[in-house]
Amino acid sequence: MANPLRVLVVDDDPGMREGMAMSLKRAGFVTEQARSGEDALRMTRPGAFDAVVTDLRMTGMDGLQLTARLKALDSGLPVLLVTAFGSLDTAREAMRLGAFDYLSKPFSPDELVQAVRKAISSDGRLKAEEPGEAPVILTQDPVLAETLALARRAADSRATILIQAESGTGKELLAKLIHASSPRRKSAFVAINCAAIPENLLESELFGFEKGAFTGATSAKAGRFEQADGGTLVLDEIGELPLGLQGKLLRAIQERTVDRLGGNRPIAVDVRIIALTNRDLVTEVKEGRFREDLYYRLNVIPLRLPPLRERTADLDLLALHFAERYARDNDRPTPRLSPSFQAALTRHPWPGNIRELENAIQRCVVLNPGDLLTEKDLRWLLDPAQLEGLPEDPPELAETARPLPDPRPLPPEPLTSDGRIHVADPRIPLQQVPLGTLVALPLGLSLPELERFWLLSTLGALEGNRTHCSQKLDIALRTVRNKINEYRADGFEIPGSGKDKDG
Repeated sequence: MANPLRVLVVDDDPGMREGMAMSLKRAGFVTEQARSGEDALRMTRPGAFDAVVTDLRMTGMDGLQLTARLKALDSGLPVLLVTAFGSLDTAREAMRLGAFDYLSKPFSPDELVQAVRKAISSDGRLKAEEPGEAPVILTQDPVLAETLALARRAADSRATILIQAESGTGKELLAKLIHASSPRRKSAFVAINCAAIPENLLESELFGFEKGAFTGATSAKAGRFEQADGGTLVLDEIGELPLGLQGKLLRAIQERTVDRLGGNRPIAVDVRIIALTNRDLVTEVKEGRFREDLYYRLNVIPLRLPPLRERTADLDLLALHFAERYARDNDRPTPRLSPSFQAALTRHPWPGNIRELENAIQRCVVLNPGDLLTEKDLRWLLDPAQLEGLPEDPPELAETARPLPDPRPLPPEPLTSDGRIHVADPRIPLQQVPLGTLVALPLGLSLPELERFWLLSTLGALEGNRTHCSQKLDIALRTVRNKINEYRADGFEIPGSGKDKDG
């Protein structure tokens, strides 16, 4: 039975922290909790957790700062940011720092669990998978099509394969395709991220150990080689393997045996090795960081995946594929891609490759309630220079791009005792919203628009009192001040601005 996956939940709100941890526990995860970013760092070491879920806005170290520190500590650790007050700039910064995903409150327990599972699955650390059907790799690119044809031919052999490509290009997906197309497809597929585990633990994870081999070894444990016996072992981030272990790995591949720590006899294994790396191993060999004999042992069948910027013919194909997936996940019709959206896709270099594209399309689908994606949905991703010269969409398409609700007059009276809720239109000046009115926001607004309307309408109802607004919305006073300054700089009228005050 596989070891349970461990998730660290970080939030300075005890109720939210406990709720997320409980949802993950019910789904079978082992959880630990940290009440601050500082506590989370003290609890984290490479390999300690399979994922981290952290609130964005916390006292002291915030979620973005924590993400940067965690990724520096363990580059392969998936980090998910959650917040009720997201913005496009924040999401962009989160992706830049290496956050896997960005969840906006409120979200359901199922959405949290699915996001964590997806993050851990995409990371590829320490997991053994049951046999399944071969994955589908979508492409119209002739270079990638040739690579896929070569991979399928190599699948029938037991030859070692080395896949070299940039991060996010789908190296592990290709490894799964090779395994699922091979005679070993009914046996185990085991993957280990060599960069995610401390050097003093990596040897025992790869080769196993006997009872009493070291302090805490109360029973024997099979390593990843033995777990993959008869199947495929994927060595992800092989370029990060410490030199001290490279010799032992070379011997295991050559002799087809492993020596457990504390053991006194070799154990025969029948394993097909697929090594993955985003490094240039030839350069690593020249600079003395990678053994030349191990490189040649791994590089029997070399495969290279082109970066997404060289697969421009695949951009529309992949974008529509992800749009269909996330529209289905969110019970929405699949949006169309306008000419301006398709052109905008080609302007961005996609340094994060397919992983970055998938996250971008998911964001577009979630935040655009219409049935058409236009270049406006990608403006958060593109620099101003990349926006110049984009084609304009035909007028008949613009009507479906982002429909707003029909204007409607506000009721003249505030919420009545019968509990009726008045529906406010955000295009009506806030001064016309009756004091004390409980508003139900209309559909069709982006996350920043919803956030701005809610904060400013609450501030207006409280006559500009920022402290009361902070308490009413249960957010930090500093956040309210920062948002007021942000909205004022953008030209929005601030309710009670002549007398806005704390206290």
